[in-house]
Amino acid sequence: MHYSYAVTVDPTDLVSDPLVYDIRLGAGIITRLQIFFPEGTGLCTRCVLVSEGKQLAPTNPDGYYSLDGGVIDASLWHNMDESSNLFYLVAWNVEGVYPHTLTVLIDVKGVDEPDLFSIIDRLRDTTDRLIDLMRSVF
Repeated sequence: MHYSYAVTVDPTDLVSDPLVYDIRLGAGIITRLQIFFPEGTGLCTRCVLVSEGKQLAPTNPDGYYSLDGGVIDASLWHNMDESSNLFYLVAWNVEGVYPHTLTVLIDVKGVDEPDLFSIIDRLRDTTDRLIDLMRSVF
C-alpha cells in the first residue's frame, strides 16, 4: 500500500506551536518514508514523524528533516500490528516568510504481501547449497 499526503506548513507554525498533522494508516509494516521539500524553503521548514510519544524519523531524538528542493528517503521497519497506526507529522517554520507544502509518501507492506527479503534470502541459501553439492560431487 502506498499513502500520500500534502502538508502545508505556514510561517505561523513555530517550533513552540508547530503544525501537528494526523496520519492514520492501515495494518501492516511501514517500510519507507519519503518527504519532498519544495525549492525555496531555504531550510526553514522542518519536520519529524512521531508515534505513541516517540520520534520515529529521524531516529535521533534531537534531529529533524529539512531540505531546500530535495527529498528525504528513509527506510523504516515499523510494525503497526504491534503498535498504533496513528502517526503525527510535526512540522514548523524557522524564520520562514511563505507557506510551503511538504509531500509525504509512506509505503506500507500489507500482511498479504510477500516478504521479498526472505524470498531473496531463501533463494541465496538454495543457490549456496546447490553450489556446495556440485563441489562435493565434482
